[in-house]
Amino acid sequence: MTTAPPLHKLQRDFMAWVLGDASSGAVDSVRGNGLAPDARLGIYRNIVFSNLTATLTTDYPVVKALVGEAFFENAATRYIRDEPSRSGNLQDYGAGFPEFLARLPEAASLPYLADAARLEWARQESLLAADAAPLDPTRLMDVPETKQDALRLQLHPSLRLVDSAHPILDIWLFCQEQQDEGLKLDGSGQSVMLWRSEDRIAMRAIGTGMHALLRAMQNGETLSTAHAAAIAADENFDFEAALQGLFSDALITGYDY
Repeated sequence: MTTAPPLHKLQRDFMAWVLGDASSGAVDSVRGNGLAPDARLGIYRNIVFSNLTATLTTDYPVVKALVGEAFFENAATRYIRDEPSRSGNLQDYGAGFPEFLARLPEAASLPYLADAARLEWARQESLLAADAAPLDPTRLMDVPETKQDALRLQLHPSLRLVDSAHPILDIWLFCQEQQDEGLKLDGSGQSVMLWRSEDRIAMRAIGTGMHALLRAMQNGETLSTAHAAAIAADENFDFEAALQGLFSDALITGYDY
């Protein structure tokens, strides 16, 4: 009498076979019922790879535009095999794709590719982030003078920062429309802030001072410490104009001290 393997072994073998390990033993536990066992398992494999490739295509259209369909699908197939999904939510699946591209030998000739992917994933995170009502700046008048040095401003949950040695925002914009000329890079890097504004993702290239300010604020530093970090990065940084801009864009959502 044949004894069926434990459920957890069946599940592991099934997943391994779907991801490409034909020696996993899953075929031995499948009844074909008119199909060869490997052909029946192949239906599941095709569905998994098709759905996950479609998910990556949705998350990374600029990466696909930069490398072409054949390269992208090959990279997606390898990523699916190397990075099995560990979440029941497909919106989480592409998180590791930028780092995968950074390690991919075939992508070495496109040194900006991983950062372009990081920008696209930041757009995904920003789109799905929680919402928060903007802070009325007049509320800051309630902060006692003795607490000014301890004041912390809270940024909108959708705000993301991506820093690159390459002009990633220009690259992203280039890929949005068909261009008569090829992509030309001047070698300069860009820092980008992005956030959800109503039903779209807004993006803006920022200087070193603004990047330092926002990074410090995201890390929970006091406003005075964040200001000092910005000045250290750019001695000509206009702190008041930066705060006015953040309030104007509804990116300050609270405070504490």
